[in-house]
Amino acid sequence: MAIKIIKEANLSWLNIDAVDQEAVDHLRENYNFHHLDLEDVASESTHIPKVDIYRNYLFVVLHFPQWNHAEKKIDIHEIDFFIGDGYFISIPHDKTKEMKTFFYRCMKNRRVRAEWMSGTSGYLFYQLIEALFHETRPILSNIGKHISIIENEIFTGDQDINVIKELAVHRRNILSFRRIIDPERHLLSNLSHIRKPFLDESLSLYFDDVRDYLDKLWAIVETYKETTDGLHITVESLINQRTNRLISALTVISVALLPLNLLSGIYGMNIDELPFAHNPAAVWAMLAGLATLIILIIVLYRRKRWL
Repeated sequence: MAIKIIKEANLSWLNIDAVDQEAVDHLRENYNFHHLDLEDVASESTHIPKVDIYRNYLFVVLHFPQWNHAEKKIDIHEIDFFIGDGYFISIPHDKTKEMKTFFYRCMKNRRVRAEWMSGTSGYLFYQLIEALFHETRPILSNIGKHISIIENEIFTGDQDINVIKELAVHRRNILSFRRIIDPERHLLSNLSHIRKPFLDESLSLYFDDVRDYLDKLWAIVETYKETTDGLHITVESLINQRTNRLISALTVISVALLPLNLLSGIYGMNIDELPFAHNPAAVWAMLAGLATLIILIIVLYRRKRWL
C-alpha cells in the first residue's frame, strides 16, 4: 500500500501514490466517506472535475495538464482530494514528478511544512493546487515557442507536409489544454463560496487568486488558438494558391500542345493527297510556326501574370 502521511500541528496530510484495493479499504475503514466517492477513487476511468459537498468533508476531483514527452501531446492528470477537519487526502491517479516533489518537499522541509500545514486543510489544499497549476505554465510556454517557429517557417515559403503535421499537433494540444482548464475555472469559483470550518471565508481570496491565474492561462491559450487557426487558414491558402498555379501551368501547356497534336494527327493519317504531304520542308515550317505561336502565347500569359 503506497500511503504516506505527514503530520504537523493538528493537520495530517495523507498521500496515496497508487490506488489499489488495499488503499480503498484503508479509506473505508478509517474514514466515513460516501461509498460513491470511494467508487470514483477506485475507478480507473477519468471523471469530470467536480466538488461533492458533505456535512463533514469535501470530495474534489481536479484535472491538470500533463505533457507526454513520448507522444508529444497533453494528457489529463486526475487528482482526487478528500478535505476534512484535521485531515487532507490527495490521491493522484498517475505518478507524476510534480506531485511527488511537492509532497516530499513538504515532508523534508520544515519551513515549507510549517507554512503549508499551519492552517486548515482548506489552506493546504489551496497551496497544493496553486503550485500544481503554476507548473502547467511551462507547457504553454513550450507550445508558444513552437508556434513562433512554425509561423516563421510558413512565411518563409516552407509549407511542406511536416510543417502542416506539426501545426496540427499543436492545435490538438491547445484544444486539450482548453478542455482541461475551462471546467477548473468554474469549479474554483464554486470553492470560493463554500463555507466549512476548514474552508472559511478567509480562503475565498486565495481561491479567487487561483481562479485569476487560470483566467490568465485561458487568455494565453485563447491567443494561441486564434494564432494557430489563422496559421492553418494561411497554410491552406498558400497551398491552394500553389496548387492553382500548378494546375494553371499544366492547363496552358496542355492547351498549347493541342495545335501540334492536331497537326500530327492529320499528317499521321495514311492519305497521300494531304496538302504539303510530299513536302517535308513545308510540314516542318508549319510545326515551327505553331511552336512560335505557342511560345508567344506563353510569354503573353506570363506578362499578364496569368501563369
